Amino acid sequence: MKSCQFTRSGLFTLFLSLLICGLFSFSAPVHAVAAESADSTASVQRDLLQTLRDNGVITAEQFERLMRQSAGEAVRTRDLLDDDDDFGYTQTDTRTRRFRVRSEDGRDLFRLRGRLYIDGAGNFLDDRKNTVDDNRENRGNLARYGTIIRSARLGAEGVMYEDFLWRMEVDFRDEEVRIRGAYVEYIRLNPLRIKIGNIKEPFGLEWMNSRNRATFLERAASVDAYKPDWNLGMALGWQGSRYSLSTALMSGGGLINERQQTGGYAFAGRATFAPYMGFDSYTHLGFSSSYRVNAFTERIDGNFDQQYVDVRMRTRTGTRAIDGRFIGADDIDDVVDITRYHAEAAFGIGPVHMQGEYTIVDVRRDFLKPDLSLGGWYVQAGWFLTGERRVYRPDRGNFGAIVPNRNFQPGFGPGAWELAFRYAHVDSNDQDYDGGEMRHFTAGLNWYLNRETRLMLNYIYLDAERLNGKRTKGSLIAARVQFEF
Repeated sequence: MKSCQFTRSGLFTLFLSLLICGLFSFSAPVHAVAAESADSTASVQRDLLQTLRDNGVITAEQFERLMRQSAGEAVRTRDLLDDDDDFGYTQTDTRTRRFRVRSEDGRDLFRLRGRLYIDGAGNFLDDRKNTVDDNRENRGNLARYGTIIRSARLGAEGVMYEDFLWRMEVDFRDEEVRIRGAYVEYIRLNPLRIKIGNIKEPFGLEWMNSRNRATFLERAASVDAYKPDWNLGMALGWQGSRYSLSTALMSGGGLINERQQTGGYAFAGRATFAPYMGFDSYTHLGFSSSYRVNAFTERIDGNFDQQYVDVRMRTRTGTRAIDGRFIGADDIDDVVDITRYHAEAAFGIGPVHMQGEYTIVDVRRDFLKPDLSLGGWYVQAGWFLTGERRVYRPDRGNFGAIVPNRNFQPGFGPGAWELAFRYAHVDSNDQDYDGGEMRHFTAGLNWYLNRETRLMLNYIYLDAERLNGKRTKGSLIAARVQFEF
């Protein structure tokens, strides 16, 4: 598929964004108020809910939710702050678990948040030097084994006057400090939300889902290669009981642009719907599209030509502890604009879950360079051996935290165990661009000790090749210790 011109691809995505915005105007704002429960019945309610949970009538997630409600937590505010996990509060001024503080009148909330991923991996590829990473020979052999702090985030979030949700979060890794969420969100018009700041461009299931909720160490190769990024922008979101709509106008230069650089911009939109929702089952469908005009600088050579910023669409081996750049090792030059099309689907019944995504990327180039059409897809499936269920949130089109039926305690509880498989295919070869093609298989075993702590083990087999004749295949084994608060 060749790249569409602006009159087709750009206007298509702009139309999708405007259509979603138009839907916002046909519904009246709703503002829910949290209800309080009586403390005198708390003990009886807890015993009843524990009995229902132990007999399998309600799930562990439902038990936790009902316990929070019976303790007098503000349900509306909890949901507002539940981007990655629950953020409820009891009718006290301070809550030590998960580091939360509430003002006496309940109108202001503050919480510290963070996460730590410690990864290690072993390399069993057939050839560690002659890889599809073109620059490998100049950098030495690909590492035999490695360790890395994959992510070390620290941040804070809260609510002001019950009207504004805010977040500030940074990631300390790769000897750099990167902002990963710095925004203010107006929530009084619930279910309409208006968010401004450093945010994710709405696009796809795995990208919009928190990495804390990912089934494998890294996102699927097709998602990792073609996803957008964190950027400055403004987003509108609408949450229904079984659907979500979001649209955004984004900048193209991250947090800071070069002084001489004219920053690009993007229109993006995502729509999701849950055709079926049952007690222990769900189905999910979604579609996303994004049109991005590339950033450029003007070079004064008599013609005032535009020199476009190189575009990177890269993915690695499936673990950052072994840093081979097997897709997109070379950036794409002379890019005028990029159009992405994306479809997603997911399904779950009891402890079994499946999902898949398909992405097409059309790249339009300048200076007589040929346009490119790239793409990829993946499918994955998982099974909780201990009976837990993946928590699907239809109003957001993503997944919540896994809560073990019984937390790990020697002699008392096993935690939650999950077995998962994934196959991904990426094709970034087209015309004169040798971005590489890769088939990528992952088998994973996850042990959730509790809601905040997880141990992960991935076996990876890949087969990658480039137009220049280079080919790399073989296996890797990777593991992670993951903690969040």
